[in-house]
Amino acid sequence: MELNNNTAPYIDNMVYACESHPVVENEVIIQRLADIFKMMCSLEKQGDDEYRSIWITAKRGRIEDFGDYNEYLEEGEVNNMQDFEEIWHYYYPDEVKWYKFAVAKYADVHYFYIDSKLIFQFKSDESNNEDCSDFQTTLAEWLLKETAQTIDSIKKDAARYNDFIESNLPYRKRVGRILRSDFWSILPEFGEEFQKITTDSLEILNKVKVQSESKTFKYLSSISSGDFFRFCEVGYDANQYFAKSNKTLTAKEKYIAMADGRDCGLTKLNEESYQDFSKWYESERNCGGHPWEICRGGNSTHISLYVCQDKNGWYLRLDGSSRVRVIETIKIAIALYKKEIPFVLWQAEEICKMASGADYIGIVPENVIPRYCHSYFPPEDKIIDFMNLGTEKSNELIEKAFWYPLPEVHLLG
Repeated sequence: MELNNNTAPYIDNMVYACESHPVVENEVIIQRLADIFKMMCSLEKQGDDEYRSIWITAKRGRIEDFGDYNEYLEEGEVNNMQDFEEIWHYYYPDEVKWYKFAVAKYADVHYFYIDSKLIFQFKSDESNNEDCSDFQTTLAEWLLKETAQTIDSIKKDAARYNDFIESNLPYRKRVGRILRSDFWSILPEFGEEFQKITTDSLEILNKVKVQSESKTFKYLSSISSGDFFRFCEVGYDANQYFAKSNKTLTAKEKYIAMADGRDCGLTKLNEESYQDFSKWYESERNCGGHPWEICRGGNSTHISLYVCQDKNGWYLRLDGSSRVRVIETIKIAIALYKKEIPFVLWQAEEICKMASGADYIGIVPENVIPRYCHSYFPPEDKIIDFMNLGTEKSNELIEKAFWYPLPEVHLLG
């Protein structure tokens, strides 16, 4: 399929190809990239390792630049032209697509990124005359042209450039925050489970927060593995995980069914022996396994119940603030509190606010996976939940959200 090499679909194809083979050794392309890096160095550094970035654009083009309708039809991806147009507009909703182009240098290696994807890297002393791929040549030439034009605009009037970016960059590319209750008012299905939390439960959760901040509980003087399994059972039963089971399970069996499985020998201990647990705790609590992952899940979606010890004795730490698991965590916390089991709830203040819709959800750019995005936000905002803007009711979300100012670019000197 013949494509217009100025359009976003073609550029995206080039980015995808270069991302698979970022190392450049051809001296001609290295020279192009070196010229780009030199131009970028006229800007002030924006981070470590000589990081600098600018915004560049490509036109969406015609629907024919996106793809061949007959191919999509034959492959069963669309049923008619309307379907094809909807897919085109889903991937390219605007007439112009914006790209964040960035460069960096570390240990004599030059790096080039588009929307955080590594597309080129080279070392000056490792060039040769070997043939290079067409997609590397095409993308390097396009970046050279776009960088030259953008740097020239900044040199002419940096303030005007910054104002233009602030006024025109799509919100899908920005960082913002939205009050959770406002988010629920626009997309109520996301608040249904939270709004089932009773006033009494919220009051107990607030007491959990106070307890977690001050550790105002009676410590345990000793603990066995059997005690730990029974503490876990309190949380399991609060969530009715085994309500439909036809078999009566022990606390340990419930732990085995729900936990991660990499318990470093915890389930092999004598359940009644405080000495065995204490000895195991000293040598294995940081074993590299996951003995405290009592409700298995992904990296950010599991629930953990840690056994902790300080000069006052033993206590537990409950951790599970992911939006998709936090309701379960809240039920566990309330049940532990009612049983007067000593514990602290990690990120208790943030979870209390999340439960009542009083916290903020962090909005990150569309190319950023909305996990572990704390560094995008000021610590004082205490944001622990993240999302991309998406397309559903996006205009209403944009209007309700607060958008952080974009970083400005400045010339050296």
